[in-house]
Parts: sequence; C-alpha cells; structure tokens
Amino acid sequence: MEGNVRTRTKQSIIVFTGLLLTGSAWAQGNSGDNVRALNNRVLQFHSQIQGANAPQAAQVRSQAAPVLAQRAAALSALIKSNPSAALSLAFSQDLLSDLAQKFPGSTNSLEEQGTWEGVSDHLIFDDPDRQVRRFQVQITAGGRSFEVYSAGGEPHCVSGNILQVSGVRVGNAVAAANANVSGAGDVAAAGCTSTGAQNSVIILIDFPGVPLPASVTPTGVWDIFFSASGRSVDGYWREASYNKASATGVVVGPYTVDRVYTCDEYYAMRTAAIAAADSAVNFTTYTRVFLVFPNPGSCAWAGLGTLGCGSISSADGTFTASTSWLRADYMGSRDNGVKLSTHEGGHNLTLHHASSRDFGATEILGPVGAAGTLNEYGGTTNTMGSWNFGHYDAPHKAMLGWLSGGNILTTETAGSHTILPFETATSGLQALKVRRGTGNNAWLWLEYRQPVGIYDSTLNSQVHTGAVVHYEDSTTGTRTHLLDFTKGSSGGYADPAMTTSWADAYTNVSLAITNKSASGLSLDVNYGPVPCVRVQPTISISPANPSVYSGANVNYTVTVTNNDSSGCTATTFTMGSSLPAGWGTTTFSPPTLSVNPGTSQTTTMGKSVPVALTPGTYGVNATTSDVDHATATGTANCTVTAPPTPIYITSFTASPTVVKARGTVTISTTVTNGSTPKSGVAVTFSVVKPGGGATTKTATTDASGVATWAYKAQNRGSYSATVAASSGGANANAGPIAFTAN
Repeated sequence: MEGNVRTRTKQSIIVFTGLLLTGSAWAQGNSGDNVRALNNRVLQFHSQIQGANAPQAAQVRSQAAPVLAQRAAALSALIKSNPSAALSLAFSQDLLSDLAQKFPGSTNSLEEQGTWEGVSDHLIFDDPDRQVRRFQVQITAGGRSFEVYSAGGEPHCVSGNILQVSGVRVGNAVAAANANVSGAGDVAAAGCTSTGAQNSVIILIDFPGVPLPASVTPTGVWDIFFSASGRSVDGYWREASYNKASATGVVVGPYTVDRVYTCDEYYAMRTAAIAAADSAVNFTTYTRVFLVFPNPGSCAWAGLGTLGCGSISSADGTFTASTSWLRADYMGSRDNGVKLSTHEGGHNLTLHHASSRDFGATEILGPVGAAGTLNEYGGTTNTMGSWNFGHYDAPHKAMLGWLSGGNILTTETAGSHTILPFETATSGLQALKVRRGTGNNAWLWLEYRQPVGIYDSTLNSQVHTGAVVHYEDSTTGTRTHLLDFTKGSSGGYADPAMTTSWADAYTNVSLAITNKSASGLSLDVNYGPVPCVRVQPTISISPANPSVYSGANVNYTVTVTNNDSSGCTATTFTMGSSLPAGWGTTTFSPPTLSVNPGTSQTTTMGKSVPVALTPGTYGVNATTSDVDHATATGTANCTVTAPPTPIYITSFTASPTVVKARGTVTISTTVTNGSTPKSGVAVTFSVVKPGGGATTKTATTDASGVATWAYKAQNRGSYSATVAASSGGANANAGPIAFTAN
C-alpha cells in the first residue's frame, strides 16, 4: 500500500483526533495567552542574539533553550484544545528558518509547517451516555504517528480515502488548517459495500482475571446480530434497507487473550482477538469484524467503530474489513445490544452521527449560513443519534444507496407532493429534498415515519403525525441535522415532526401539510417573494501571523462576506481597524467594499510597525461598519522581530596585488558591528578570472572579525574580487578589488 502513498514534507502516519463537545466545553480550551507570552520571550532572545558575539550568543542560546521547550509544550496543548488559535500563534516559515539558524540546539522545539498525504483510517468513539464524541483519523504514509486536530472540524473522509492535510506540527500534535480527500484509495475493496450480505464475524474475548459478564453468552450475542425473530442487527438492516442489506456470519469464542488490554489499546486488542480466533475463522471471507470484550475498568466509551473499511492482517492473509469494539456490559440485554451494534455498524457502513440543530427557543431555523447550536447525538429518530431503534435518516439512506431513483425528489419549485411511509419498500417517493429558498445551497429533507415494523414503531408517537425534517448545508457534512418543529413543547427533540404549515422567516420557501394518513403525507411547497433579511457579515484575515521587523510595513488580505439574504441589495462596508493599539494609521485599499448578498470582496490592509517596538506577537483586527449591520470584526496576529544589527565590511584587500602565474594571493576582509569586530559571520568571496568565469569560497570570520582566502592565480591576466557578508538577516558587500598574475 505504501507504494501508492504520496507524502509531502515528511512521510508519516497522521492521526486526526478531536472532541465534539456540547455546550461551552469546546470554548474552554487554552485561550492562547500562555503561548503568546512565550512567543514574546522567544522573540526577546531572538533580539538579543542579533548583535551578540560568539560567547554572548552561546549564553543567549543556553537561556533560550528551556523557554523554547516550554513554548513547544504550550503550543502542543493549544493545538489539542483550540487548533485555530494554535495556527494563528504559530511562527511564520521565514521566522522559523531564522530561529533554527540562530538556535540550532533547539530546532526540535520549533514547530514544522508541511503537507502530508496518505490512506486514512477513521475511527469514532461513542461515550456511554452519548454526550461527548471523540474521533480519530489515521493516514498511513510511512513510519511516524502524529495526532492532528483539525481547525475546520472533522475531516469528511472514510477509511480507505486518500487524505491530504496541511498544517503546523509540534512533536506528535498537528493543527490542520485544511484536510481534503484527494482520492478513493485502494482499501475499499469489492464486498465492503453498504448493500448485500454484510459478512460479519463476532469475536467474544475474555481478559485474564476479567471475564465477560455472565449475561453475555455466544447464544445471546448471536441473537443480537442474526436472530430472525425479534429485533436484531440483521432484522434492522433488512427493514431499514428495504432488503438491500443484511447481516450474516458467525459468533466465535469466548477466547482468553494474553493480557488485559486497556480501552486505548483497541488496535492491539483486535490483533490479539484475531490471533486467538485464527484457527477457527478464515478472516478473508468476512468484511465486518465485531469485538465484544469486558470493560477492563476505565473505558470511557461504550462502542468504537471504524468509519468504513481498512486493511487488517490475519494468519489467513490481509483482508479488508471494518471493525467495531463493543463493551460487553452493553451486550447483556438484547435491545441494548441491537442499539449499540446498529450504531457502530452504521459507522462501519460509513455513516456519521444523527445530530440535532437548534436556533433558540422560538426559531426553527436561523439565517442561511448560521450554524445554530449542534447536539452531536440529538437525533431522536435514528439509531445513529440518541439511544433508539429508529431507521437511519433519509440523507443517510441516500448515502448508503438504500434510497435512490424515484425514492428521492429534489425540488426548488412550487408544487404538491405525497411522501410515502418511510418503512415500506416501494419505488415511490419517500424523501423530498427541498431547496431552502432561492439562490442558496441549503436544503430541507422531509420524510414520513409511520409505526410500521418493530423499529420505527418504538419512536415517540408524535413522530408519526407529520413530516420529520432534517437540515443540510455547509455545516452538516455527512451527519444529519434534525429540526424541532414543536418549539416550546416539553418533548424537545423527541416530538420534532412538522404537523401543519411553516414559512421560513429568512427565505421565500414555505411548506404546508394538506393531508396525512397511514398511506402517505401530502404537502405543498411554495416559493414567494425573496425577503431581505440582514445578517452580520463575516471577516477573515490572511496571513494569520506574518513576521515583520519593527519600523517596517506589513500587508494583510481582508475578506468580507455579505451574509444577507438574496432579497437584499448590496451593502457598502467601510473598513477600519483598532488593533494593535498605538500603531498609528491603518490603510485599506480600497477603503470601502460594495458586496452583494452571498458574495465576498477583498481589500488590502496595511499596517506600519512602530520603530523600536518591543518584539512580540501582537493581535490585529479589521472591522466593518455600515448602516444596516452592527460592527463586525475579524482577527489575526502580527509577530514583530527586532531588525538585524547592521554589519559593516571595514576592510577588503588582496595581497600581493601582482603575482606570478600560479602564485597565491591572500584575499582578506574584516567585518564589524560599528567599531566592534564581528565573529562568526558567513562570508562569501568571489573571484572573476581572466577571460570570464568565477570561483567562490565561503568562510567564517574569526574572533577579530577577519576572514581570508588563499587564492591561487592559475592563469596570467587581470582578476577581480568581491565579498558578501551575512549575519542575522543583515548583509554587507564590498569590492571589486583587482590583482594581476603575469
């Protein structure tokens, strides 16, 4: 597989890891103040070393080394808690190169910028209460392993995709500025699909001294997966897929593995389980692997599933399969076991979670583009959400190929439609996808749930009284987002169905149910005049953290996006900036932007850095003002460094100036800071020979600031010499001087 992996900057295994938390927990991470303070201390050392001689520079490096190490640890922690802030506070590549040159013993404490690409393996961890979700994505491209925290949220990849990521790395932690699927990869082999028989092997394992609960037996687990009566994984997949998918296979074990594996050792646990079962199972005939194991004592999740399939090794050879790890204390009850297994099995089929999306106490939907409040497990009608037996939602069934063709109608025009019950196999319409108003890329998915079968019949009865509606826009990704059409009810998202009519306050679409019965739901879709709804603009600033000398100028590209509805006229935004305080006048070119709704415009923001400003990382902002919106603000940073201490070439000589052919001429130069000799300066001599052609020689000045070159003049004629010196970003040149060989 590695032969098909392309890697940029360094070959590596990249592990995307993140937490999706509810409420304000996500915002409570490292604010970046500590990293900013450590940036400033590093920049002070950088300033001190600019004009230092060799002994002084050694002392500065000794003092700087522990601070650089502290900064690396703080930036690594910030990557994990707030990757966007980490990217904004990371040093620019030119400053990193300069720091590496000035502090060569601390290069391991400096972040690395790069792009990596490889084959992904995507895992999702589900906690027992389905409140906090953690994800991890590995991309295999060599022999190293990094944890990557994505500023843009969870990458939209499944196992087997080729994933490319660009970002900043500190140690084994990477802040990903972007992550893009660039290919399908090789591991999505035939048979590992979402239709047909899902050939599954369920391995029961004991740990030494930690056996499976007495309630978890091979017979009971077989019933959870394969029973033809009552609820089971096979029964669920058959009903939800309209017999397009099923579960078949075997339950083996329990096997006692070699030791107790913690819940962080899931790959090692899988290897041990497969090794234990290898003599009884030909793994190459299976595409789904489920492990049922006892809680070793501190497992923070109830189930873990790969998002799709990957390559797995066994004694029978390498095979392609998904994997789910199921805690046995959730498998003693048949219903709990089916809920957990269809959830993790859904991940194996490449599904993300069924979430809910909220816009406050009174609004069903906010402005187009608004994210609202997301509840990762808030979907109450889908086993991929809260603990329930509900079918996978319509967008999920469409992803799996279980709904297709005439089952789905996409519309953005007025019309009347009848949606057939969601649970029954039919060639008719079961999902209506309605564009949310004119001129946007937001959609409403409508389905009609009925108490048919033994799965959807367990849902709250209100769900069966109208249309279940999911929202899809750029925020949704591959999840589903359930909307609540009964605002103010005590049921929350347990009774979300739209039962009458609804008009969007922010677009021109409206929906009206005209009839409902056991055989179908009829409704009208209408598009009226497009209203004008003013929504705060958004501002982004690039680059995130450029480096600049004090006394110099720095430019940013500021992008302003008009989020007003399409019924509004263009807005003229006047640009401004208040940070950093005390930096004087900021220029914008152009100073105003006329931006149509749903579009963006850019302007160049110029900042003049004060002379002799204390080195540090300073916060920068850009603001907009206009008559229709409150002030909007975008933020970035600017890292200010001390200008390099000037160096001077105070002498440049050639002696003797006349030699015989093949004689030696001593070319010498002296470099100073003012009147003080400057040691350790890189010097490049260049000699142009008679008739053309040049020869160069590099040297370093000694304690007296002197560097020499004993040049042998091979040919008769006139020679011309020049010299260039460079130190800490400062440069000096001298020459030409002449000498002759005869």
